[in-house]
Amino acid sequence: MRRLLPLLLIACAAPEPGSVKIIGHGGMGAGSPTPMNSEASVREALELGLDGVEMDVQLTADGVLVAYHAQDLDDLSSCKGKVNAMNWSAIRHCTVGGYDNTRYPIVRVDSLLLEAATLRPFADFTLDCKLFAAGDWWEYLNAFSDAILELDGSPALHGRILVDCQTEDLLRLLAEKRHAIPTYLYVTSMEGAVEKANSLRCAGITIGYTLASARDVRSAQEAGLKVTFFGTDGSNSHRSALRKKPDRLQTDAPRAFAN
Repeated sequence: MRRLLPLLLIACAAPEPGSVKIIGHGGMGAGSPTPMNSEASVREALELGLDGVEMDVQLTADGVLVAYHAQDLDDLSSCKGKVNAMNWSAIRHCTVGGYDNTRYPIVRVDSLLLEAATLRPFADFTLDCKLFAAGDWWEYLNAFSDAILELDGSPALHGRILVDCQTEDLLRLLAEKRHAIPTYLYVTSMEGAVEKANSLRCAGITIGYTLASARDVRSAQEAGLKVTFFGTDGSNSHRSALRKKPDRLQTDAPRAFAN
């Protein structure tokens, strides 16, 4: 957890130091020269001393979790098709481009997190589950949830995995299989969100920082839920978000919180 927030933020009614976990969005965020979800971006964020990183994860046809955001591989990478329609042996050759035209391979989440766990022993890892099934929906969800449980079963990662998802089916399935993994319901409005998250046995709610008030945050926390904000990318948005006292803040400008 953060030991010290920047004086700039403390001076603007930020929470008490140590009360908010700072999470790198996709590693170093959307504006970084290194692409989000790449090994380089995740490593750099953890080397800054952040409390954790968030990454987008998808499932290959043979049950391997990989770090990739878009629905189709040709949206961001050198390959074509859905991740779930291809085996890892094919996807391992796919690359995404950085701002400097350097190519970065799509990576396996298990190997990436095992390395990250050693690099930053107290960090946690948020898996933003992107569900784009190429076949049967429930077979896909069962394989996806089993892959997450296998990650959490690793001694180096146990208790350090969080799941962030908008799809209730996956959250419900994970709760049925192993309630100990903290799940966060991604919402676009706080209306009904607390009741829905609690009905799904979630640990918290994830929402854009402009879409929830300080009162919304308090109400969720009083109901036993944690609140994650995302969408911050600089000092003004950091100040605005932190005034509302969330539990976790995903940032696209993690250097502002470097130790």
